[in-house]
Order: sequence, then structure tokens, then C-alpha cells
Amino acid sequence: MTTKQQLRFSIFVPTLKRPDLLRRNLDALARQSRLPDEILISLRADLDPEGVAVVDAFIEHHPKLHIVKVLLTQPGIVVAENAILNAATGDVGCLLDDDAIARPFWLENLARHYEKDAGVGGVAGPAIDVMDGIPRQRRARFRNRVLFPGIVLDQSTRHTQRTVKVDHYRGANMSLRLMPLRKQGGFDQNLRGDCFRFEMDACLGVARQGYRLLFDPEVEADHHEAARVMNTERFNPEAIYNNAANETYVLLKNYGMIGRYCHVLFAFLIGNFPNPGLAWGIGGGILRLFWNNRNLFGFTAIGPAWRGRLEGLRMARSWRRQRSQNAAAAITS
Repeated sequence: MTTKQQLRFSIFVPTLKRPDLLRRNLDALARQSRLPDEILISLRADLDPEGVAVVDAFIEHHPKLHIVKVLLTQPGIVVAENAILNAATGDVGCLLDDDAIARPFWLENLARHYEKDAGVGGVAGPAIDVMDGIPRQRRARFRNRVLFPGIVLDQSTRHTQRTVKVDHYRGANMSLRLMPLRKQGGFDQNLRGDCFRFEMDACLGVARQGYRLLFDPEVEADHHEAARVMNTERFNPEAIYNNAANETYVLLKNYGMIGRYCHVLFAFLIGNFPNPGLAWGIGGGILRLFWNNRNLFGFTAIGPAWRGRLEGLRMARSWRRQRSQNAAAAITS
């Protein structure tokens, strides 16, 4: 389906204690070939007065841009993204990390897909890793896919050869149509820890409503990945537990009864890179002898990951039970 409608684009920028990168992020947005309709920045004034000062200075120097400060009192990326979502007035929400610098034609290249085709529910592009000041431009070997019963493929930092259909994005550089995102309840607040897989959950929810998700190599942003302030350790047992719980929870929300059984079996016996099952735990321990990769966990990671999978199963059951109760209440009301 095609459309010539002029849409409004809201930029989501959650930030915490990265004032220098935030300044560069906002300056890049002000230099876009197509200017944003609004830029919404979530801030913790109690923890990040420097960030507030950066935003106030930016507002003063760019009076023609519509800037919205979204002040938070609670931690968490999902809390921040939902607060921004509640304040947004646009048709499309463009999620951009505060350490990601959008290239000049980023928004123009992103917007053309939505305004050309009403069936497009999401557009993303490469969040290009910047190492020692040099962008690492690499070709993708495969697309961002979620393969049954739970294999997650992610090439979000690489360039595809052309615009391709994908299953999920990474939040450093992605966008979603806001109507279907709101229809599914926004970003899921049930996720644990650092809310690993919150972007994938939102993407799968939008796609479940019949929309297509696209990855365009020309929707580029340079990602200067900075240390996390509140949760800097991603790979300790607690993080593995939380990440495994989130991944299983998100996938079980999208599978039928047989699919759920298949996923649980897959998760315990095989698993994924950051959430190893038996095969990845043993294989990862062996591979680490020859390949220094931070995502390769050894045998000791299997226990936390298995416990996390059980927690994810419990979370999914609770979610389904709550959804059934809500549906029954809606019928009787």
C-alpha cells in the first residue's frame, strides 16, 4: 500500500551522564537534511545535572527546533522509552542512543520508507561501531532474524547490500510506527535487569499486527558505545540470568503451544551466544581457548542461564494469564 501522506517524526533520546556525547548527538540532529518534528530527551535531573545543562543550552541555541525534556524519577531504559512515548506527538518514533551520532541524511532516508508505504511499521539502519575514532564499515553476512525455535541473528552494526526485510532491531538506531507500538502497550515493563531484548519485543509486536520491518544501509548512525552508568556489568551471573529470562519471555509471547515447548527444549540444550544452553556452554568454553570473544561464556554460565529460562517461562505464563483476565473483563464490562 502506498501513501503520499507527510508524516511527523519524533526522535527518542534517552540519556544519563554522557553530556559530551549527548551534545554531539543533538548537534547532529540539528544538521539533518530533513529536520525532526520534535526531539524528546529523557533526563534524570537528580543524577545528571550536566545532561540537563546540555539540553538547556541546545534549546537556547536552536529556538526553531521543538525540544521536549522528559524528566524521570525512576531508572531503566524501558521507563525512559515509555515516558518519551507518552509525550510524543509524532507518527513515527525514532530511537537513537545518546552515544549514537546520526549522519546528515539519516532521517531523510528513514522517512521515505514510511511516507511511501503505509505497510511499513519499522525502519532501522546500521549503528556503526566507532573504534578509536574510526567507523568500522563492515558488510552484513546475514539479516536480523528470529528463527524458530529461538535462534536470534543480529547484524545491526553492519551494512546490508540493499534494503532488506528483517525481524528485529537494536535500539541504538531504529524506528517504529507509534500507532501499533501504542496498541500493544508500548515497551514491555515486565522485562528484568537491563531490559535485554526490549527492542526485539517491540519489533515482534509491531510485526504481529501485519506491518513489515525494513533495514536500510543508508539509515546510518555512528555508535560511540560508551560505558553504562547504572548497569555496567553485562556478563556476571545475575546479568546472564536476567538476559535469559527476558529472551525466553519475549519469544514465548510470540509462539503457540507447540512452539513454546520447542523453544524451552532448544533454550536448555542449545541456547544463544549470550544465553548459553548445554551446547553453547560447553562449546563456548572450548572456543574461548582460541577466540577471545566477550559473548562466549563457558560451562559456568549454563546454571544462571537455565535458571533464567525457567524465570522466563514463569513470566510468560503470568503474562498470558493477565491477558486472559483483561480480555474476560473487557467482555463483561
